[in-house]
Amino acid sequence: MPRALATLNFNTVLATDASGTLYRIDVKTNNLSLALMSAPTAIGTGWTHDKLVYDGHGHLYGTAGGVLLQYLVSQPKPAGSEHIGQRREIGTGFVLKALASTGDDRLLANTEDGRLLEYRISDAGTWTSSQLAAANWSGFSKLVSPGGGFYYGVTAAGGMYWYQDLNPDDSSGSDIIYHNDDPVDLSGWTQTLLSAEADTASCVGRQYAYVLPHSAVSRGELDDPHHDYSAIDIQVPTGTPVYAVTRGTVGHIDGGFGNGITLTDGNGVTYIYGHLDSRGVAAGTTVTPGQYLGESGNTGQSTGPHLHFEIRIGGVKHCPQRLLLALYDGATPPAPSSLPTSGCSY
Repeated sequence: MPRALATLNFNTVLATDASGTLYRIDVKTNNLSLALMSAPTAIGTGWTHDKLVYDGHGHLYGTAGGVLLQYLVSQPKPAGSEHIGQRREIGTGFVLKALASTGDDRLLANTEDGRLLEYRISDAGTWTSSQLAAANWSGFSKLVSPGGGFYYGVTAAGGMYWYQDLNPDDSSGSDIIYHNDDPVDLSGWTQTLLSAEADTASCVGRQYAYVLPHSAVSRGELDDPHHDYSAIDIQVPTGTPVYAVTRGTVGHIDGGFGNGITLTDGNGVTYIYGHLDSRGVAAGTTVTPGQYLGESGNTGQSTGPHLHFEIRIGGVKHCPQRLLLALYDGATPPAPSSLPTSGCSY
C-alpha cells in the first residue's frame, strides 16, 4: 500500500510504501487505460515521510514528524539514490493535513483547524508563510494544484471541488474564487492518494494558457530560430499532453498534419496542433484555456516526435513564438493579429 506520492513529470511519479522504500513509477500516457511502462524502480530506503510533493523545478519536498525536508532531483527519471539527494531540513512545526506544490519552491497546505496556508522556500533554505484562508478548509483530505492559481480539494467522501486564485503571486487569499456550487464531482474521487504535476497550468487574463507542460521543454527551446515560415516545431517526446491555448471550437485536420487539431476562437483566429499521437477531444467540442486536447506524436509528414503549432488569421500564418514565450513566462501575451507573418527566425 503506497504511503506518499509525488508527480515528477507527465508520465513519472514517485511513491513510498509502508516500509519506507521509495519507488519511481513510469506510466503509459498514450493509452486509453491506466497501465505501467515497466515494473516500479526502487530508488532507496528510509523514506518514512507522511507526505511528498515535487515542485516541477528540481525540488522534492516531504514532511516527517512535522519536519519539512527538501531534496534535489537531478534526473527526470531517477534511477537510484544518486539522483535524489542533498537532503536539507527546512523547518519544524509542519503538522499539515494535506500538502501540494503550486510551483517553484512553493507549497500549499491545509490544517486540521481549517486554515489554508502557502509556503515559499528561498534558495538559502529559509521559508515564509502566508495564510490564504483562516477557516473552512479542514474538510479536504487531499489537495492538488497544477499551478496557475488553480487549487483542487478532495473530501473524505470523494467529492472534488475547485478554486481559482486570481493572483497566486500576491500571498493573499482574498481574491480566491470559490466554486462550491460547481464542483468537479460530488463523489468518486476515492483514490488513496492523489498528485498533480506542479506549474503546468496557466491562466493569463483567464483568456490564454500555455500549450504544453512547463517541464516538457525548456524556455530556451521556444526562442530558437525555426522555420522561415510562420510556425514552430517543438521537440517533445511522443505522449506529451497538449492543451488548448484559448477558448474555442475544436476541429480535426489530417493530411500532412497527421492526427491534427484545429482550435478556432470567437474572433476567427485558428490555432493548429500537428502530428499528434492521439486526439483527446471530438470535433465540434468547445474547450477552455488549458483543457487537455491530446498527446504529441510523430504522425503525418513528420521526421521525429514533436508538436507543430501555428496560428492562422484569414488564412495568413502568424508566428506564434512571442505568444508562447509570454505564456510560458506567465505574462500577458500579444494579440495574435500583432504577431509577424514573415517567419519564426530571431
